[in-house]
Amino acid sequence: MRRSRAWIVAGMTGAGLAMPGLAASGSAVDPPSAGGLTAAEESRLAAGMQLAPLGSGATGADPNIAYLPDLHKVDFASWAQAASARSQAATSDDGHRAKARYGGSGAPLAYREKEPAGVVGRNDTTWTAEKVSAFGLGAGLRNRMVVSGSLADNAPTMRALPTAAEDNGSIPLASKTGIRGNDRIRVSGRIGDGPHGPFPGDFDWYRVDAKAGETVTAKIAASQRSTMVTIWDARGVPVALGWNSTDPGIVDEIAQFTTTSDGTFYVQVLDERSWQIDPFDSASGTTEGRGGTYTAEIGSWRTDRDAILVKLRRGDVLGTSVAGAAKRVMVQRWDSTYVTGQSGLDLSGYYPTGSPLPRGGNANASYVVEADGWYGVMVDTGLGAYRHTVEVYRPGGEGTRAPQTIYLDFDGAVVDTTTFGWEDGGKRKLSPLKKFLAGWGLKESDLPALAAQITKAASENLRTDMRAMNIPNLQIQVVNGLQSADLTGKPHVSRVVVGGTIDESGIETVGIANAIDPGNYGRTDEAIVLLDLMSAPVKGNQSAVVSLNYYLRPSTDKVRFVGTAIGNVVAHEAGHFIGNWHTNNTNDVTSLMDSGGLGFWRMFQAGKDRIGGTADDGDTDFATDRYSPWEGFVGVEDTRNVTAWAFSAKR
Repeated sequence: MRRSRAWIVAGMTGAGLAMPGLAASGSAVDPPSAGGLTAAEESRLAAGMQLAPLGSGATGADPNIAYLPDLHKVDFASWAQAASARSQAATSDDGHRAKARYGGSGAPLAYREKEPAGVVGRNDTTWTAEKVSAFGLGAGLRNRMVVSGSLADNAPTMRALPTAAEDNGSIPLASKTGIRGNDRIRVSGRIGDGPHGPFPGDFDWYRVDAKAGETVTAKIAASQRSTMVTIWDARGVPVALGWNSTDPGIVDEIAQFTTTSDGTFYVQVLDERSWQIDPFDSASGTTEGRGGTYTAEIGSWRTDRDAILVKLRRGDVLGTSVAGAAKRVMVQRWDSTYVTGQSGLDLSGYYPTGSPLPRGGNANASYVVEADGWYGVMVDTGLGAYRHTVEVYRPGGEGTRAPQTIYLDFDGAVVDTTTFGWEDGGKRKLSPLKKFLAGWGLKESDLPALAAQITKAASENLRTDMRAMNIPNLQIQVVNGLQSADLTGKPHVSRVVVGGTIDESGIETVGIANAIDPGNYGRTDEAIVLLDLMSAPVKGNQSAVVSLNYYLRPSTDKVRFVGTAIGNVVAHEAGHFIGNWHTNNTNDVTSLMDSGGLGFWRMFQAGKDRIGGTADDGDTDFATDRYSPWEGFVGVEDTRNVTAWAFSAKR
């Protein structure tokens, strides 16, 4: 990846990352990992804000499309910036051709919100939203629309607070702001004057009591050094991030979180080089901090929000993007569930060239509709005029009767690593599956059975389970490369290469896909599943939990367990290039789309006892789960629904 200047954040990135209802991480009953940490401790580390200086740039594999062995020190922000750059580089001709191919030609519907400028509250919810009956895929309707409007200023008067006394370095010690709804304050302070000093780190915390529907806002108005501001809920879960940089090339961000019920939140101010392992312990910082003065503006009030209602059909693929003053888009279901939302990030660069979904803007999101009905599509976070693009299409496969084929290449292959966002890469030769058999104690004679089990597990996830979804004319086949001619490059064939190592590929990951494609418009995608970490000897380090050998016992059916584990990772990466984002890997929901870094035993189907081939192994499937808290989305993702509609074909 060509290096770029950005914040490195392990945990989350992007202003306004709202995750209402995010479950607390870890479990008290989890046994220690091979690295000596309990799963709860690993979860707490992953949930913490690990920060590195500006200018470090993107390193490793792209975390949005990769199944990573470790999430610590991952540069989510720079990879998001790279996706935005790809989106901006996409030509308008490509976009026009893709839209025309799927029924998006002609001028879009122009709609102006009815709420007068400067007025707040008339169309702020799904239940008071403005219904747009002329939008949709039915006869006489238009499937593209541009909504124009303006967000009003509803901020309360600012009041000043004196500098808070130390020690206010943790949630229990947070300074009281007196905010109890519809209020905001300005306070100055210094990082480095606490009892623990800049080394191992000083953190200033402030308490905010918010009312339901309000937006908790934290902004660093000025700082002597580059300074971070984060918002946490009362359980110690981070929900939003912002920053103020002394580098004029970095755009400052405000941390914002919209509440769904009355609650207490905490604002943390910290040096960009420092991070706090435990938000309940002021002495748990790293030794990276430097210190300096800052001025923060903190508040909670009902910001203006504009919502429209659109009627959608099951299987419709909705895309939305906002530009101008608004910084966030969200889609809400009739039962109040937020099914997607994005704030301050343009991740449409992960869409393939052939996708007709809208790109660019301050934020964008997509949603594959689960049921017929009216849906709220809304924008907020900002002040002034905005331009909101909303479009809907049918899945890409419904234009053809050809099945989507996913070809599993076990023989070793040449891959172009630039396909996976690694711009410094090129064509790399990956070693075949048979090279890794000895690492699991298998023989070369076990190769056909292992390949068959990998294919069976991937097919069960991508085909068998999807047939139970009652999708009209679902067409998908998973092909065992050991038993088939090479199908690479054929129409409607996507390839997953199973084999190779980090050294051979140059990409530090277990698996990675080339795109995230809601609606499956690309249909000729590629992914790799590397096998060096999964076949490594068990050693005393955290990466050892990625090794399948960690879960093997003398009684384990190795072919069945190893094949199922690899097949699940294959389904995970295929899940990306047919439209799924990562889901939360720290809660109680087991999902094939859980991000890496933790919970490998769930992906590998080893059960909570961490032993393959026992009664608690279960069956890891695509599921409905909250988005990963590290990647900027709010809401609940039905990855089973997204996957099934990706394989819908022409009737």
